[in-house]
Amino acid sequence: MKTQVRNDTLNDIIIVLCRNFVSLCVFRNYRKVNGKVREYCSAGVLLGLTDNNPAVIAVIGCGGKTTFIENLANEYRHRKVLITPTTKIWHMPDENIVVRTTSQESITHKPIKGIQYLGILNKLSNKLEALEPELPEEVRLQYDLVLLEADGSQGLPCKGWLPGEPVIPDYCTHTVGITTISALGKRADSDTVLRLPEFQKLTGLQKGDPITRQALKQMVCAGNGMFRNAVGSQSIFVNHAEDNAGISDAMELLSEIRQEYPERFALLAYGSAQENSWKEVWP
Repeated sequence: MKTQVRNDTLNDIIIVLCRNFVSLCVFRNYRKVNGKVREYCSAGVLLGLTDNNPAVIAVIGCGGKTTFIENLANEYRHRKVLITPTTKIWHMPDENIVVRTTSQESITHKPIKGIQYLGILNKLSNKLEALEPELPEEVRLQYDLVLLEADGSQGLPCKGWLPGEPVIPDYCTHTVGITTISALGKRADSDTVLRLPEFQKLTGLQKGDPITRQALKQMVCAGNGMFRNAVGSQSIFVNHAEDNAGISDAMELLSEIRQEYPERFALLAYGSAQENSWKEVWP
C-alpha cells in the first residue's frame, strides 16, 4: 500500500514537472545547428518583456515587420496589447481581435485583455493608417504593451530612408529593427529595394550590384540608415535565418555589427519572425 502511494505521488510530481517544462518551452526551443544544440527564444523573452513593465515598441526595417508584430502580440495576448501604425499596417484576420477603424472609435474605446488595433481605415487599400496627430497619451497608458509599425518597405527586403523616416514617437521604450538575410546576393534594383537612390547613397552600391553583407550593415547602421530616428533601447533581429547557410550569414553580419558598434545595440538576434524563434548573438 505504501509503495502504491509513493508511486502515485511520484507520478504526480513527474506530471507537474513535465507541465512546467512544456510551459517553459512554449517560448524556448532547441535546434541542432552545425552539429551543435542552440537555445532559441521568443522575441518577448529576448527583449525582457514582463507583465510588470509596460513597453512601447517601434518596429522598423524591412523583411518581416508585420509578422514580427503579430507574433509578439500573440505572445502577450493575455495582457492588454495595442497594435497601431505611425505609417500603415495590415491587421490580422482574427475574430478574437478588436479593430477600431475611425478616430472616434479609437479615442473612446475601452481597452480589454487581448489584442486591439487602432487606426484610420483606408477603404481603398484596406490598411490601417496612423491616427492624427498621434496616439493620445491617455489611450497609450491604458495598455501593457504597445506595438507600433513605424516604417514601410512595400514588401521589399531593402530600403533607403527619407528625412523623417522611420516615424518613431519620442515616448517609445524600444526600437526594434528587422532585416532579412534573404536579401544577401540579390541585385540592387527596384524589384528588391524601396527608394533605390537613397539605398545607393547609404551602401555605395550601384544599380544591379549584388547586395553584400557590408551593404546590409550600412543599410542598418549608417547615420542615415534604419536606426536614424531610433528612440529607447535599440535591437536588431535578422529574419529568415532558418538554415545553416542563412544562420552562418546572419551570425557573421551581427558579429561585424557588434565589433563595429559595441555599445550601440542592446540586443542582436537572428532567427525566424514566422516562428517567433530567435537566437541572441553574444559579444
